[in-house]
Amino acid sequence: EKEEFRKVNENLISQLENQNSFSAQVDQQLMHVINLRHQTSFIPSIFKLKVEEEVAFPDLASLGTDKIRERLSALRIFNKKINKIRLDMFDTVQVESVNSIGEKFHKIRNLVFLRTKLKFLKKFTQKWVQEEDDEVQGITVDRLGPEAGPVFLQVFKALKKEPKFFRLTRDENQDRTCVFTVNFKREGAQDGGGPYREVLTSICAEIQSKIHPLLVPCPNSVHSVGINRDKFVPNPEMNSPQNLRELFFVGQLMATALVYQGIMPLCLPSIVWKHLVGDPKVPTDILGFDHMTSQSLDMLLQLEKHGITEENFEQVIDFNFISTSTSGVEINLKKNGSEKRLKYEERHEYVSLVQDFKLNEFNVQLDAIKSGLFSVYPEYAFKLFTWEELERIVSGIPDFQVEDLKLKTDCKGVNSQLLNWFWEVIAEFTPEERSLFLRFVWGRTRLPQVGEERFIIQKSTKSENSLPESHTCYFTLDLPVYKSKEVLKEKLTFAIYHCRSIDTDYVV
Repeated sequence: EKEEFRKVNENLISQLENQNSFSAQVDQQLMHVINLRHQTSFIPSIFKLKVEEEVAFPDLASLGTDKIRERLSALRIFNKKINKIRLDMFDTVQVESVNSIGEKFHKIRNLVFLRTKLKFLKKFTQKWVQEEDDEVQGITVDRLGPEAGPVFLQVFKALKKEPKFFRLTRDENQDRTCVFTVNFKREGAQDGGGPYREVLTSICAEIQSKIHPLLVPCPNSVHSVGINRDKFVPNPEMNSPQNLRELFFVGQLMATALVYQGIMPLCLPSIVWKHLVGDPKVPTDILGFDHMTSQSLDMLLQLEKHGITEENFEQVIDFNFISTSTSGVEINLKKNGSEKRLKYEERHEYVSLVQDFKLNEFNVQLDAIKSGLFSVYPEYAFKLFTWEELERIVSGIPDFQVEDLKLKTDCKGVNSQLLNWFWEVIAEFTPEERSLFLRFVWGRTRLPQVGEERFIIQKSTKSENSLPESHTCYFTLDLPVYKSKEVLKEKLTFAIYHCRSIDTDYVV
């Protein structure tokens, strides 16, 4: 099989490389399109970009339909071959060894369809499905009691931490999986999947807040500069044995999100996801969470642009060999660094030391999360995915295109005018409102990257004065027949902001 893999790798990579019109960037665009369409079978000979895809990816569109089809044919053959390989027989972890299986696979993983990767993951998942006589772990969560405490700690204490309790259980009536069932105390929800997902959403909200700050706002968020102002990073102060056990538990939950294809809306920058899949972290990753530090380092590397010379360096630059942690603690980059003034000839050393500190500041916490992941899946399983794919599978898409949700939607008894009004309202919503809408109808705040579940809009038998009703376990919205778009928007907006309790008509 190893020899077969090498032949597949060499022959098909050569075929792919010979299609010179396709740069790595254009390949990435094509793979993005295919991965978003992965639930729909496609035939290369009739494949055509949608209008919105042409707008989104002009470089890909400029190549023309014939060349795209030719490339897609080669990629499809390649993926069929890869799908037959038992990757668990090979060491895909050691990517540093030249010409090793791991190094070769690491090079080509961007050309492997997401659905191909998920098929491999599903094969491994079968080993973890509980036997019928295994005990299903059930927990009770109190969200309404005045002294109930954080949902995260309730779940953490209720569940046993042995890996076997993170094996999967199958729903008797549907091909769904979960690792525990949830009963909300004093609420009317029955766990058909909705309360389970709602718990994951609540956990993510709590650990990304002051309620239980395992994660803290990144410097970009604190200072309102740069990109990713909504991102969080591990709290470097959370390093006690208890904290690390909790982060290990977070890693286990993230693994179940992979298995269950559920959503954990964790807003994390690239440095976190790269650590989890084992990708090298690079200086540009700093920009994604600490713009001010990145900007300062860039200035030191490009002094000429700022009119700084060796002669005036110490008059303009007043740095010591220190950096500031995310939690605001001053860190010596070298012995007695706070007392050592930076000199012109030391600037490259200083930049290197700061970069090393920033890129590795959270390693203790990230290693704990990673250990939790690996307690459910082996490390090689994560080598299948790019960091972007892992982020999307675990955390979903922060905002979603209305057209993407339309593709996942079935309608029952809703007239066309009401349906058109509904989609217009969703399109007019802000990203935050779309996130609230998903939470209202599904117990999630992001649209999944993967999964077979369909969104169902069905006609409600209640009057137009009623609010829309949701069934989060089944991703279903009951929509009354409103007389105007304005009324629909008013009622739906009120529901997503105020009707937080799920599957119940006696708690709001």
